[in-house]
Amino acid sequence: MTATWQGLDGGTSEALFRTMMHAAPLPMFVISEGRCVYGNERFTKMRGCAEGVCALCGLGKLLDEANSQLLSQAIANLKHGEAARVPLHLRREDGQFTAIDLSMSGMEMDGKMFVLAIVNEKTEKERLRRLLDRLAFHDSLTELPNRVLLFDRINQSLSRSKREHEDFAVGVLDLDGFKPINDTLGHAAGDLLLKEISRRLRHSVRNVDTVARLGGDEFALILQGVSSVEEADSVLNKIIMEVARPYHLDGTEMAVTASIGIAFSPRDGASIHELLGRADYAMYLAKNAGGACYRISTGEIAPISSRHQLEPLIDVVKLGFEIIDEQHEEIAASIRAILQGISGNESKDEIKHRAKHLQLLTQTHFTTEEDYMLRYAPDGQEMHRSEHADLLHSLQGLQENHDQHGFTVLAHSFKEWLLPHIETQDAGLVEQLKAAGITA
Repeated sequence: MTATWQGLDGGTSEALFRTMMHAAPLPMFVISEGRCVYGNERFTKMRGCAEGVCALCGLGKLLDEANSQLLSQAIANLKHGEAARVPLHLRREDGQFTAIDLSMSGMEMDGKMFVLAIVNEKTEKERLRRLLDRLAFHDSLTELPNRVLLFDRINQSLSRSKREHEDFAVGVLDLDGFKPINDTLGHAAGDLLLKEISRRLRHSVRNVDTVARLGGDEFALILQGVSSVEEADSVLNKIIMEVARPYHLDGTEMAVTASIGIAFSPRDGASIHELLGRADYAMYLAKNAGGACYRISTGEIAPISSRHQLEPLIDVVKLGFEIIDEQHEEIAASIRAILQGISGNESKDEIKHRAKHLQLLTQTHFTTEEDYMLRYAPDGQEMHRSEHADLLHSLQGLQENHDQHGFTVLAHSFKEWLLPHIETQDAGLVEQLKAAGITA
């Protein structure tokens, strides 16, 4: 230790610190170079480790592959004196998983990086809520970040670039030859292929980089600290080679290749639309060159890149209950207005006003539904009310980030929450109201 507590010498204060940490009321452990090098008493009990023994286990024993990737990426971005919070599933010694929130602090000592991790275990309700959070930000098939999280990470990179002058690259990757496989062997085979391609893509980039699924057979890349063709060349060629290796799935050999377009920030733009649009145009240059290659942005934006703009995908479900359907339409229109305002470069105050309007519409809608629940006591109302509270909490939390990045994530993530809620909770409520002869 470099400092002592008042009235205590160095040896005493260090011993006191160790004793307090070991007896701390929350599970705590220390990570260094990809290994768990210390676990306090609460942590070893939670894990089922032998009493008084730290097994120095690798993270592979604590986490599955997806969670290990998530943690490794968070640690790679953590610097001395910084803190981060990551939701994970932690593997117990019996093989079962416990849903946790992991609070981490980075510290450098003697040239080595250590991470102090504090575990907050989750209740079953919190576990379900965290699962919904993950579904809102990750592709359900591949478990890669989806468009919402991609936009969030590009905006984070843009902010970091302005603050720390750290350049980065954005890529768009499209598979060559995927459609014939999907059409001939069926969607199940296509899904298996996409999952394997996603795994290869994750292992082809560093922990600080991002691979996201845009939809279908199209993916996106964020390569941190990459500012030139020379710096991007090795990783792009590695990705192309990995994707092109034959696939053996369910006894069938399959082959696809990848066409990649790459754009550099700030050279090719300082917004999601500019970077993805120019990478998209370059991707089509790669396809026109025969595929299985990459091309660099020429500064042009492809007309088809409009599919990457921040347009909503919401398709409001009609339940046949007039007042609820009308309120759903109003909420959908409000989400569209926020996204159109962002892409149209409205001022922060204008978009903030739209976000407040969305919150008002949502609260009004939830009040309407809860009035029906109060009057007619349908089944499942406790879960329905709980989801209302979660949605409003999510909306309020996202709205507190008053920049374009925050409003972008707000609109997309709220849309991702809203559709499942309509299709399950709202549909169930309306069905019961109709069965009881109740009309709007």
